[in-house]
Amino acid sequence: MTTPIRVAVIGAGLAGQAHCFGFRNAMMSVSSDISVELVAVADPNLALAEKTAARYGFAKATADVEGLLASDEIDAVSVALPNYLHAKVLPAIIASGKHVFTEKPIGRTVAESTELQGLAEASDAITGVGFSFRRLPGLAAVRNAVRDGLIGEVHTARSWYYADYAADPAGALSWRFSQEESGGGALLDIGSHAIDALQYVAGDVAEVTSANLKTVIAERPKPVAGGVGHGAATSDETGPVTNDDVALLAVKLANGAVGQVTLSRIAWGTPNSLGVEVYGTLGHAKFDSMSGGEFHIFTAEGDGTYNGSKRIITSPAHPYFNDVATMPGGGVGTSYGDAFTAEIQEFLRAIITGEPMETNFATATAMMKVVGAALESSNSGKPVVI
Repeated sequence: MTTPIRVAVIGAGLAGQAHCFGFRNAMMSVSSDISVELVAVADPNLALAEKTAARYGFAKATADVEGLLASDEIDAVSVALPNYLHAKVLPAIIASGKHVFTEKPIGRTVAESTELQGLAEASDAITGVGFSFRRLPGLAAVRNAVRDGLIGEVHTARSWYYADYAADPAGALSWRFSQEESGGGALLDIGSHAIDALQYVAGDVAEVTSANLKTVIAERPKPVAGGVGHGAATSDETGPVTNDDVALLAVKLANGAVGQVTLSRIAWGTPNSLGVEVYGTLGHAKFDSMSGGEFHIFTAEGDGTYNGSKRIITSPAHPYFNDVATMPGGGVGTSYGDAFTAEIQEFLRAIITGEPMETNFATATAMMKVVGAALESSNSGKPVVI
């Protein structure tokens, strides 16, 4: 029997719960040979840690993060904390020698991200970053189609992330609405996924030619003490929003293509849509997470009378499908939660094999350089080369 990998999750909020979900399910898929021991959930909010640990089957909860890192009963640590805490917590975890998987972004700025990348690359442990959407079979299949030349040479690409978690002005003023604590509003919170998806599918961004950032809801009510998540209870006191609700980027890719990144956290009626659309000299490919069990391909061949975009249902022929689908057969669908299971599986397999994760700290820095260039371009009104 495989020796269990003993894991702990730091952070019991929404992202931390998604990590717990991933670890719980990583060894339950039909294709998995992974064994995991769910040791602990740590969070300064002990009551939340206890609730999360009980829900996902972790043995214990603790508010003592330092004690957890010093424990020889933990092999791997998963980090899902607010952005401003990563630069404080990640160096200690990396120094502990434990394997570490962390939510994006690893830092609020290019400088923070680069410094943490250096620490990770100097470590002998596995270090990975969660860009979960990459593990959705439909998006991965579109990436493979583009990489394999099915649509020819890419000349135009766009990615988007629309969400409405912040559309209600009565929503609590959490750290996500502070530029200092978050490093970016929609641009970084959801833009990190859209930028990474664009680079994953279409190619690296070489220049941000323009960036328009807009704050639509300028003030929000402050949360009550201990409030968690987008639906946290609020007080009568309000405070300013200091980052963007909407971001529109025009970019140039290193391969010569031009592109756009469109982001909104206040898109009423579109709760969670991450997508990529790529046009090449021989066709196009498209994926939208709102229809996560399918993707679309068009190739410019055949009689135009009947030739059109093909809707392809994901199946065992596509990446990650057998790892996360309930049954290994086409049409059973995969979802947002399955992407967390797949990324956690990749992290655990990297620990077993010693092979690095595809989404490592360098991947996070590459995304962050685009965010940094967008902020600079927005402030200066000029193009910024990466």
